[in-house]
Amino acid sequence: MPLDATKMQQSLCEQLCNDVQVVCRPDGRLMLHTRFEFPDGDRFPIHVSETSTNDVRLSDLGHTLMHISYACDIDSFLLGDRRQLLETIARESGVCFDGGVFYVECSLETFPDAIFRFGQTLTRVYDLTLHSRFRAESTFYDDLKNLLKSMISEDKIQLDYVPNELPNPDAYWVDFKIEGKNDRPLFVYGIPNRDKARLTTIILSSFHRHQIKFESILIFHDQTEIPRLDLARLSDVGGDMISSLDSVNDLIRKLLERVSA
Repeated sequence: MPLDATKMQQSLCEQLCNDVQVVCRPDGRLMLHTRFEFPDGDRFPIHVSETSTNDVRLSDLGHTLMHISYACDIDSFLLGDRRQLLETIARESGVCFDGGVFYVECSLETFPDAIFRFGQTLTRVYDLTLHSRFRAESTFYDDLKNLLKSMISEDKIQLDYVPNELPNPDAYWVDFKIEGKNDRPLFVYGIPNRDKARLTTIILSSFHRHQIKFESILIFHDQTEIPRLDLARLSDVGGDMISSLDSVNDLIRKLLERVSA
């Protein structure tokens, strides 16, 4: 049976009308209800207002960057390559970025097109956080492993160590176990992102709860990208922290205090 293009078009229009709606808030301001959403399920808050030239302005009122700040340090996010990528994404889509706010202005005739361009732009901007995390994870552990081997004899380093003192030990691994002084092993963890910071907090808390004797060094891809609350929790259970792999001298000093090369 051949496809009925007319019925398909009718169904498409009906569904899109249901998915994109203009909603009036109690304070009288207008917002768009769309299917565009952040990974945690929160929908993009797209505010609608009139411009001085009687056109339409769509704006996130800074909410996108606020949401990004939950995942990484916003000051770092707005620097260097990511800032350039962010501005390129906005420029290519015809979206303005000013003072932390994304917005686009359009006529009523181009309003539907502007909605989808704006939603796609905010999605691409948020995806910069995922790209950064993936890039960090793809090279960070290899770089860390090579750095440790350049400082410590390789036969003293054990990768993916699992302490057998714990029930269900496979859930509580150590990135690098290094033979330490005074019969205390040194547990070294690489922290490329917020998720690994939270996981390491849970693992180290379990070690303390089961009275495992150890010392630890936590080495970050970029400590400034870890939210303050996650960093505070990790510092409560962890040992020394190295802000990034660039802090080589600090790492050497803290390693040699605990192990012999």
